[in-house]
Parts: sequence; C-alpha cells; structure tokens
Amino acid sequence: MDMSGMDMHGMGGMDMGSSTLFRRTNEAIARRFWYLIVSATALLTLKRGISVLQSRQRRRRMTRTHSSIPSRPESWFAQMWLILAIYWTVILVFLWSNTILKPSDPSYAYKWEKVGFRAAWVSITQIPLIFMLSTKFNLFSLLTGISYERLNWIHRWTARTVFLTVIVHWSFFFQEWVLADFVQLQFEMMPMVKYGFGAFAILGWNVVSGFGYFRAKAYELFVIQHICAAAVLLWLLYIHVPAYAQSYVYLSIAFVALDWGARIAWSLIRNLHLLASSKSRMLGYQALLEPLAGDVVRLTIKNVDFTWKPGQHVYLSIPRLRPFQIHPFTIASVSEQRQDAVSSTLTLIIKAHKGFSRSLHKAAIGSVTRGGTYRAFLNGPWGTPPDLSHYETVVLLATSSGASFTMPLLENTIQKPGCVRRITFHWIIRFQSHLSWFGDKLNTLVEKAQSHNVSLYVVVHVTRDDQQQPLQEGGDTVEKKQGQREPIVNVISRPDASPKEANLSVSGADRTALLAAEHDHAPGHQSSMNVVYDKRPDVASLIRRPVEDALGETAVVVCGGPTLTAQSRTFVASLSDERAVHKGTGAQGIYLFTETYGW
Repeated sequence: MDMSGMDMHGMGGMDMGSSTLFRRTNEAIARRFWYLIVSATALLTLKRGISVLQSRQRRRRMTRTHSSIPSRPESWFAQMWLILAIYWTVILVFLWSNTILKPSDPSYAYKWEKVGFRAAWVSITQIPLIFMLSTKFNLFSLLTGISYERLNWIHRWTARTVFLTVIVHWSFFFQEWVLADFVQLQFEMMPMVKYGFGAFAILGWNVVSGFGYFRAKAYELFVIQHICAAAVLLWLLYIHVPAYAQSYVYLSIAFVALDWGARIAWSLIRNLHLLASSKSRMLGYQALLEPLAGDVVRLTIKNVDFTWKPGQHVYLSIPRLRPFQIHPFTIASVSEQRQDAVSSTLTLIIKAHKGFSRSLHKAAIGSVTRGGTYRAFLNGPWGTPPDLSHYETVVLLATSSGASFTMPLLENTIQKPGCVRRITFHWIIRFQSHLSWFGDKLNTLVEKAQSHNVSLYVVVHVTRDDQQQPLQEGGDTVEKKQGQREPIVNVISRPDASPKEANLSVSGADRTALLAAEHDHAPGHQSSMNVVYDKRPDVASLIRRPVEDALGETAVVVCGGPTLTAQSRTFVASLSDERAVHKGTGAQGIYLFTETYGW
C-alpha cells in the first residue's frame, strides 16, 4: 500500500495532529463551540434580567390596582429534550462539516485522519464544559440564575456525548492503523496512544457509574471515586494531547479550583461568623435533634446569622456523627424577614435512609433520653428556587419529606403574596402520624392566609391505615381498626370561626368527595384544610381544577420522587396543549417547576 504523505509524523494520530494539515480548521471549530457557550449564557442572562423586570413590574401594578391579573409565559428552558437536540445538532455539525473527503480530493489519503482529528478537537473542547457543569459555584449559574443542581443532568449528558465523540476519534485512527498494518508499532512508538485509551476507559467508567441506579446504591462511595477518576482523567488528557490543546485541561482545572476555593471561603465565613452582626466565638452552630414519626428527624438550629430564600438548601456536616461527610438538605423553615431581626431559626426535616441520615436518626433518639446538642457546620445556602409572587394561582404538590421544599414556599407566599390570590397545597403521606412534621404549621398558615387576603386550600392525602385517627371534636384520638376510618377531616378557616369551631368532619367514601370539595371551594378568601384517607391520588385530579379555575397565570411546583415529577411534567404539557395556552384561546399559561429528592 502506498503510504506517501502519511509519514509517522502525520500518523501520530491520537495527538490531534502534529502536522498543521488540519490544525487551523479544527482550532477554529473549537473556538466556535465556546463562542456558542458564551452566547447561550448571555442570552439566558438577558432572559433572567427581563424576567426579573417583568416580575417587579407586575408587583408594582398589583399595588396600584387589585383588579389586574398577572401573566407570565411558559418556561421553555425546562424542555430538556429540546436542549439536548440542539446540543447534539451543534456537535454533529462541528464533527462532520467538511470532514468527508471525495476520492478526487488531494487530501483523500488522509480521510481517516481528518475525521479522527476533528473528533479529537470536538471531544477535548467539551471537557471544560463537563467540569464547569459539575461545580456548585460557577459563572453560568451566577449569570443565568439557574442553580447548579438543575444543570447536573446536562453535565451527565455532555459526558455521554463526549464518550461517543471519543469513540469516533480513536476508531477512525485505529481503522487507519489496521489498513496500514502497524497497530503494534503505533503502540510501541507512541506512548501517548496508551494514555489516550486510558482516558477513554476512565471516561467510560465515570459515565457508567454515574447512572442513577449506582449513585443511589452507595452515594458516598460514588462521590469519592467520581472525584478521583475525574482527577486521573485530567492527568491522562494532559499527557495525551499536544501542548497547544492543553489549554482546555487548564480551563477545566480553573473551573474546579474556582468552585472549591469559593466553597471553602464561604464555609469559613459561615462557620466563623465573619459577616454576622453580632460576633460569635462559637465555631459552627448548635443543632438540636428531635425524632419524629416515620423515621424522620427534625434538626433545629437557632440564632442562625444568615438569611436564605424559601426552597434553598444547605450542606450539613456533623463531625461527631460522621466525620468528613457533608450532605445537602432543604431548609424547611422561612428566614426571618423583620428589619430588626439579627438571626433566624433554621429547620431541617430529614428522612432517615442509611448512612448519614440514619446516624442522625439514631442520635435523635438518643437525644430524647440524654439531651444535649451537636455541633454542626453549614455551607450555603444554595439553589435558585422559583419566585411565585407574580402568579395569580399557585399549586404546590409534594410527597413525604418533599414538603420541606413546598412548605417554605407556601409560608413565604402567604406572608408576601404579591400577585397571588389562590393557593392549592397537596401533601401526600403514608400515615396520619406523619402529619406531625408540618401539621401545626399548616393549621397556622390556614388561619394566617385569611388575614392576607389569600384563598388557601390545603389537602393532606393519607394513603395507608394508621393506628390512631382524630375524632370529630376536641382533638383527642381513638384507636381504629383496619377499614374503620372517616375518609375526610375538614378544617375550614373563616373570619368569625374560633379554632374549636373550625374542626368539622366531612364524610366521604373516596376521592370523589375530595373532587367535590375542590369544585365547591368558594372563590374569594376562604381557606380550608382537608385530610383525605384514600389511595394515592392521580396527579391530574390535583392539578387540573385549580388551573382551569385560574383567572391569570398558574405556577405548579412539584417536589417528590422521579415518578411524581415525570407524571406532573407529562400532565402539565398535555393540559397546556389541550387548553391551547397562548394560542388565541384566552387560556392563561402554566409555569411548572419540579424538584426531585434523591441522588
């Protein structure tokens, strides 16, 4: 075979082209990729600014006239598959544009190398993006307002995309080596080829181990090995790529260094109380643990010297229980809003599973008899929760401990309703005893909603039998056997009702009673709380009616497992199409925000 023009210099292959034959074009392709990333960031930042201005404008309009109805278009960024389709299209265009050579082309002898080089550049160019999307503190989130945890799925899919482009990279070079019959010679004379295959193996391992099944099995182990594997990947890439492409490795390291540096600084500021108005000599915070029904722990930290937004989360570490471990938990309380307040009470509702949360639960049980507190260290707050103040109707839906996310949103919306006039709150729990997590707070908010001119409709869905059920009056309890239970306990708040008068019993056999109660829910500012004993409700029955009754835009916020959030997304999309939202029918738009607990 005539190998003229294909000397070992050009056949280095996996070094991305030691000759300049394709380098200029490939470097231009790499630059264009990051031009697109910067442009997308700028557009999303502009979109965020416009949304903030619109929100302020609507709130000002509501203060001038109470008859106006707020409006907001449906969010398009949540359409995950559209984003992936656009991203893959860009990658395919960069990968295959002007790389397929015709037999008449003078460079036809390099047809395999040209694709291999292009795939190498397309792959290495995406590496910094993978690392940037893996960080908690990054410029993209700061500019666009999109929280880091909502970018994590893009991080995973970008890595999977790179894994595929790397396959194109090495397979085209390998094909050339097979045709030239010097595969063994290539491995002997070009050590960087071995490092390239090593990087490919590490990348493949990270992609496979990053699937949700493996993350959920042993999350702490996943994090440790994932970080170590990422460090090894950067080292292998640094050796594998030529000097003029190492800038992408440096950029990846810079993103990680910025993230870790900012988080360490933030932790020091928080736990040394450097920005507190009243200086504390105590390192960290004192946490009180209280066991609740359903293997749940209520962790309370008083005199917290920082503020947070409803729906944000903090990273918690208690070295006495689990040294060198830090885990995220949603803040279940609202930050103090008074001007003269210098501290707030921070509450976490933590469901015990295994590992750190199980240690917390055991410690909470021990605290009942021994008393005492634990020294806790916090990092945060993190997250960009939705702003609900410029919607007319709000629907909050949560299962189990997912109410830790929706409860602060509910409380904050009642305290500062803005444009909101109607709120529907659904909480799905297994047993009635789980009401102890938020029951008192819900009763308080039902009463408070009346004074804030907000119509609040709370429904707690109990899906399994419990040993104790409330009586119709007085709040005492009575033992009930399986199947002997009142389907609905209704609490209605009205201006002329005392708390005792507000406890009523409404009978009903199944969820039909709930739907009838929703249908009869009076307009205006009447508020009520209902406890329904039935099977797990259908998502459609919880969302449809408040959306159809809304006079303005509706915000639907869902927090639960993957099944619940997926069902909610599917139903809201179908309901929007059914009502022909923003298509001349007059139907107002629906904004959906989902939060999934778990890894």
